[in-house]
Amino acid sequence: MSENLSPQLLALNFCKNPLCADFGSLNAANYSLSSATNNPQIACINCHSISPIIWPTELNHEVTAQLEHNHAGLTACTSEQCVNVGLNVQLHPNRYYAFGFSGDKQRYRCKNCQKTIVDRFSVENPNLKTHVTILALLLTGFSLKEIAAKLKIQAKTLNDHIKVMATICRQKSSVFDHHWKNKGQKFLLGSDWTFLQPKSQNGVLWVCTGDLDSHYIAQQSLNLSEQKITINHRFIGSDFLASINTAPPAPKTEALKDIIESLNVAHQERTHLNNPLHNQTQLNYPAKSSLVSPIYCTAAHYLQLNQALGNKEQVMLSMSFEPMLADAAMLSFNAMRQKQSLDLLYQVEDESWTEGKTGNKPQLLRFEDSAPPWSLSEQWHLRGKADQRAICQLVESNLTQKQAHQLPKLSSITHYMDRFHAMFKSSVNEPRRKRRPEGLLPLLDIYRAWNNLCHQENPGETPAVNAGISEKPLSLDQLLQ
Repeated sequence: MSENLSPQLLALNFCKNPLCADFGSLNAANYSLSSATNNPQIACINCHSISPIIWPTELNHEVTAQLEHNHAGLTACTSEQCVNVGLNVQLHPNRYYAFGFSGDKQRYRCKNCQKTIVDRFSVENPNLKTHVTILALLLTGFSLKEIAAKLKIQAKTLNDHIKVMATICRQKSSVFDHHWKNKGQKFLLGSDWTFLQPKSQNGVLWVCTGDLDSHYIAQQSLNLSEQKITINHRFIGSDFLASINTAPPAPKTEALKDIIESLNVAHQERTHLNNPLHNQTQLNYPAKSSLVSPIYCTAAHYLQLNQALGNKEQVMLSMSFEPMLADAAMLSFNAMRQKQSLDLLYQVEDESWTEGKTGNKPQLLRFEDSAPPWSLSEQWHLRGKADQRAICQLVESNLTQKQAHQLPKLSSITHYMDRFHAMFKSSVNEPRRKRRPEGLLPLLDIYRAWNNLCHQENPGETPAVNAGISEKPLSLDQLLQ
């Protein structure tokens, strides 16, 4: 049924097996399409890899939905059909002109569609003192209930304040994101994922990508949508049943080889490699939101990043060992791969692996039923066992194997996610919020802005300062004003 594969469909569903002779091929004759209407799949004729079909229209809807969240409340055109949609007035002043005032707030009009927008950030934050107090209490571990009691306000009033704070933080982030993506021609990125609420069993995944040099978090996405479930393949239905109702196998030992082998076995047991929800034995489906299929969420995550970076000379993307991340990255950065400007790799190492310290010459690491080759290097110590690092280069363009083993660790991304779970523990683990995860979205926006612009890993050094896009750390007042 290769005659049904249009160029648009093949652009998203090409073979993603690096060892296959047809890897990246856009020739419809190299693929076979299943006729199942409820679960259509595509298979590579050469390597027999099978994947669920990713539909272009549905992926575009997911990209639009994520962008709408990121642009919500910003001073930018909101008309979906306009070329200026989401483009901030402060960053693109040539696309707007001043159009009087609304009260004491500056008003603008889009030059393209003539839509009028009000700049709510053109005046000082009237609740700055309250917002700073709320954020300070949040960052020191107080629960929302405790903060409401301490400030003697209603829970709804507190929630309204947090939503306004999130909008202000998105505005600040959009400005610094603009400068970050324009800071150079070469980018070293890292990606990791986890469950947003690990104890909730609600199927909400959290994907983060950041700059491994500066630790600036550039993008974060959730497979959560406010849209109601419709009959398409982008959403996971509330009647979802896992294909395997067993936990992933535990590694035989703490050795890196055994850890990778157990992960590989868990991946191979999935119905589809790119679906981490395969063994979700219980799914507490969100009450007011819909779950997006993980591959659509992650592909939209990388497509936004690809669009932001534009035509860069070189992008190196390192990620934890998860096929969902690799498939989505290959799909989204395929044009860069074809131009030999993309390096894509899995990275797993011991926690005590030291950055900047050279290991021994990488050795081939073999696994049964594992197509991509791995390599292992070690850092020896005078006493105790050696620290190990394993690298799997999925796409090789500019990095040699030795250079790949000298890359920074993914720990900055992992620590960012772990810190959120620790800092907002009471909200993340609140029983009532297990089926209402959308309540954490404003906290995520606030947390990302605080991490990039205020959090000092060393005195005077925030991720934005390290990236060269900020002169000094921002105070809480400067973040929320």
